[in-house]
Amino acid sequence: MPDTVRDPRRVVQLHGVEVEVAGRRVLGPVDLTVAAGEPLMVTGPSGSGKSLLCLVLAGAVLPTRGRVTVDGRDGAGAAGPVGLVLQEHGLVDGLTAEENVALPLQCRGLPAPEIARHCAEALASVGLGEEAGRPVEQLSGGERQRVGVARALAGDPALLVADEPTAELDPDNRSGVLALLADRGAGPTIVVVASDDPEVVAMFPRVVSLGDGRITSSSPDPATG
Repeated sequence: MPDTVRDPRRVVQLHGVEVEVAGRRVLGPVDLTVAAGEPLMVTGPSGSGKSLLCLVLAGAVLPTRGRVTVDGRDGAGAAGPVGLVLQEHGLVDGLTAEENVALPLQCRGLPAPEIARHCAEALASVGLGEEAGRPVEQLSGGERQRVGVARALAGDPALLVADEPTAELDPDNRSGVLALLADRGAGPTIVVVASDDPEVVAMFPRVVSLGDGRITSSSPDPATG
């Protein structure tokens, strides 16, 4: 059973969001609405701001100006648990695949049996059930990426943000990961994926393109819920 019951119509919104680094604006202003049941693809060339936008949506980076809200409440965490796939995996060496997947669930204070169940389900879903006990530094780049996806999927997140989740995957595993994301995006989970792979981008009906930290195009027009 899911940890939370969520309204499938909920939305996460960016209101005039800007991020500055060393006094220079690197993102924004961005106004964006993402609804549950309507997965969003964010694309654009390297350096366009895709990764930073993902981090802002997930609540990992706070805007210099503007607001991130879920159903009008401040903060990405207002949606409930947030799953984040980082472009560089973000795994902890020295821990096993299972222990890496368990970390955010432990931070949420879930009981140990529930954590074990979520970890087993998530790792099996990305084809790594047999590798649960292996230290992540012993895994290939593609396997590490799939562990990162499993960590984000575990525990039924309300908001799922994935930055280049298929970059190191072979065609079969890429298709499998995209199917998992599409399945979550068809339900009550708010799903945002960033990629510059044209084949991956083409699989998403709603696409936002970035350039120099700003939205340059959006197709179709965003729903407002």
